[in-house]
Amino acid sequence: MTILELAKRYYPRLWDDQRLELLVAAGQLTQAQVENVRGEAHEAASDDQ
Repeated sequence: MTILELAKRYYPRLWDDQRLELLVAAGQLTQAQVENVRGEAHEAASDDQ
């Protein structure tokens, strides 16, 4: 499983914004990937309501 797949699975339930930013700083994710993960999480939360 890739870091991106883990981020999609665990954000925001187990991983927070700080963890995503640390992954960007470490070169494991790009800022564009982080924005995508955040957007998908926001869409999923909107669908639950």
